[in-house]
Amino acid sequence: MKKIGILLLTILVATLLAGIYGALHDQITFTISSEYFTIFKFEQFGFLDWGNNNPRLTTALIGFLATWWVGFYIGIVQGLVGLIHKTPRRMFKYVFNSILITLGIAVLFGVFGGIIEILTGEADPICFPYEIHNCKNFFIVGSIHNYGYLGGGIGAIVGLVYQIYQKKACLTAIVYRY
Repeated sequence: MKKIGILLLTILVATLLAGIYGALHDQITFTISSEYFTIFKFEQFGFLDWGNNNPRLTTALIGFLATWWVGFYIGIVQGLVGLIHKTPRRMFKYVFNSILITLGIAVLFGVFGGIIEILTGEADPICFPYEIHNCKNFFIVGSIHNYGYLGGGIGAIVGLVYQIYQKKACLTAIVYRY
């Protein structure tokens, strides 16, 4: 029964952590290109009128809305895989470590995406159909976002492998003990 509680807690924490990550992430990327949000994301999320009156708050809201669901699914998968662990204590430890691994890899990929765009992106990209004053920064933010999602997916897989490896390591230790 405790493992089911940990599974539910995992889903809740992963969902909230992903949403908070998205809100904070978008505050940072807003600083790089406010136009990415005020011209592109506000329209995409239907916040164009309200958003331009409250750009930072709207950006945080969009960040939360764009990422909470990723954490929800990651929490379900990581939590279900976590049921393989023998005790609730081990399940809790390995599941939450795997979520932190996922988050860390998502952050690293986002940074990597920004660096890649800075180094290899066009010096004067075209932002058709939008009227953007700083297209370079607009594309940097887009790259950070896209690579961050890719990193979240790869991080989730690495987190699953981590959990399975930990289970195997525990089994090997038990076998060698006897």
